[in-house]
Amino acid sequence: MAARTTAEKGKRMDLAFASLLSKDDEEVLAAITRIGNEGDARAIRPLLTALTRNTSATVQQRITQLLFQVKASGADEALFTALEDPDLAAVRTTILSTFWNAGIDVRGRLEVFVAIALQGTAAECFECLTVIENQEVWSEREVRTALRQVEQAIPAEKDPYKAAMLADLLQVLQYRLGVGEAAE
Repeated sequence: MAARTTAEKGKRMDLAFASLLSKDDEEVLAAITRIGNEGDARAIRPLLTALTRNTSATVQQRITQLLFQVKASGADEALFTALEDPDLAAVRTTILSTFWNAGIDVRGRLEVFVAIALQGTAAECFECLTVIENQEVWSEREVRTALRQVEQAIPAEKDPYKAAMLADLLQVLQYRLGVGEAAE
């Protein structure tokens, strides 16, 4: 009986995922509600795809709210996979902000966020800074590596807004090590 229930749930979720791409916003909103009630980490990719394709502010807001509350097992891996997907580049800042809004533990992944902060847009840099600030534990080794990367990147950054955020990131990393102005 449990296998049947699992199979039925899987079918319902597959239908909900398909409905996310409907042109009818009411159908999309109903699918979002079903996913919110019954979904798991498999829902992250379809939700992000729908977010890139649907222009309705209501739909986008509901998807974003659902993502920012995700607590599903495996959500972290689904989000890291989504960060690498070029088809989801338009919603990369939402993916990044999902990590800190949902309180997802990203321990051991500092290099991912630093790389995006250095190579990405100013908006992506801001979201990475926020994730890094809000993660409680980073290993000393990864912080030292990140600190060297940020120190090297700051002088080459041409965007003054992003350069200021990188300077803030530098202070956050220095604080984690107990050095620099942030430690005073």
